[in-house]
Amino acid sequence: MIGWREERVPGEVEISVWRLGSGPDPLVCLHGITAQHRAFNFLAREMSGRRSLVGMDLRGRGDSEKPPAGYGLEAHARDVVRVLDHLGLQEATVAGHSMGAFVGLETARRHPERVRALILLDGGWPRSGEPSDELDEGLGRAFSRLERTFGNLEDYLDFWFPGRNLSPEDLPPELADYYRYDLEEADGGLRPKASLAAAREDARYLASRGPTVRELEEVRRPVALVRAAEGFFPGSEPLIPDEVRDAMAGALDVRHEILAEDANHYTLLLDPRHVRRWAGLVADEGWAR
Repeated sequence: MIGWREERVPGEVEISVWRLGSGPDPLVCLHGITAQHRAFNFLAREMSGRRSLVGMDLRGRGDSEKPPAGYGLEAHARDVVRVLDHLGLQEATVAGHSMGAFVGLETARRHPERVRALILLDGGWPRSGEPSDELDEGLGRAFSRLERTFGNLEDYLDFWFPGRNLSPEDLPPELADYYRYDLEEADGGLRPKASLAAAREDARYLASRGPTVRELEEVRRPVALVRAAEGFFPGSEPLIPDEVRDAMAGALDVRHEILAEDANHYTLLLDPRHVRRWAGLVADEGWAR
């Protein structure tokens, strides 16, 4: 099993940080809007003996503290800097999936001396001002589980894989561990750790104050962009279509790109076949030089 080791970072909101390996130059991993650090379990397996990782549970998620308010990209970026200070890192390369990509960009924009390079995993697009039915549908489903209590882990797996009657033993151990960590005990069963209030506040922030093209131009750090060919669901439109990719490439210093065919927004991180497509960007940062 993946050997994540927890550390607590004190401050206005206590952050749970999980380390893997002991190398001097860890990759800092930032998860999506309702996820937690073990979304990077398959990357951790790929990096075993190759590079150390630091996985943050963003405020309001995982085992980090969950205040009733006080979210948004600025708050998360401050937390990333606090974590770097706690670990004694002057700078680091940051990999962010989905909302984590936006957090990485905001950190690089506000604190450029602390971010050496960015790996954007299906996230970080510029704000368009136009609502996206695809995005709303995907987020709505992810958010809906945060209001529910599940009888056991099998019930939770049925939410994600309806009608398949899966047990943890049917999944790769890295994926079963992700779903186990995602839950905590509650009256009557298990509930997701992510705070619905946190997810809603961050979603509102991204919709109204996410980065513009001009703000992306202020991120003067090398970027690797990894896109899933499908959106939240198999066969759906990608979250970063070609025209949005072109806008990102025009604003950011994109040094390397990968389009993961047959991957969707989730499997880009939670399927080892797709993780192998971009894990080399983590093992060797030659693309950023």
